[in-house]
Amino acid sequence: MSNLDFKFGNENSPKGHAIIYFEEYDEIYASYIMDFPISGDLTKYIPEMFKDQIPDEEMTKMIFPPIPEKFSGDYNKLFLLAEKRSDDLIYGGSINAKDATSSMSKLNTLASEYTELCNPQGFDDINDILSEMPENKSDLNHSKYVNMKESELLAEITKLIGKINFSKDNNELNEIDELKKEIKIISTIIPENRKIYKLLEYVDLSNSNSEDIITAYISRAYSLLNEDYIKVKELEDLLQKLEK
Repeated sequence: MSNLDFKFGNENSPKGHAIIYFEEYDEIYASYIMDFPISGDLTKYIPEMFKDQIPDEEMTKMIFPPIPEKFSGDYNKLFLLAEKRSDDLIYGGSINAKDATSSMSKLNTLASEYTELCNPQGFDDINDILSEMPENKSDLNHSKYVNMKESELLAEITKLIGKINFSKDNNELNEIDELKKEIKIISTIIPENRKIYKLLEYVDLSNSNSEDIITAYISRAYSLLNEDYIKVKELEDLLQKLEK
């Protein structure tokens, strides 16, 4: 689990290209990062007289601009841009735009974390990830959920959470495991930016805010479905506080 705050996209399957944005008061500053699937020696393509100015290490990513630039729009416009382009959207926190050194350092740190996510070697145990996937595609294709509308799927999620809470009260552990599998299936059908998979981190209610966090994530999913991005931002701010 990384510390990156994905607003669009999924840290479990990063796309390899992302918008990283920051806030300074009411203004947004952003930069773009690309993780290259194929590394290369940049010095091979640089004239001899300039080679000494190029770092020795292989070029594995690109950050442009190297210092976050002011974005001409609000959060909703940035979110829609990332969604349209299928870019990951990552929130980097607040910056002092006048402090170029600090802003660049913060951007580079987040970019490095992102490229580590894109590297398959960044997974602690690939076998654990594979074991969580359906055994074959028919498990998903023949699921009763495939032909449901998103609003119906979100209603099913709410029902499943209620069943899990009931099963906890009756100590029905096997039943809880089955209900979790149902949530996993639905999370693969619903658009990933709804972050339904995040519910699985809190259904055990080990966090004192677990119930409030689950409710907020479900409300956030409904708000995205209804394109109420102001409400989405409010819920994301609430989740940031609850998850701390």
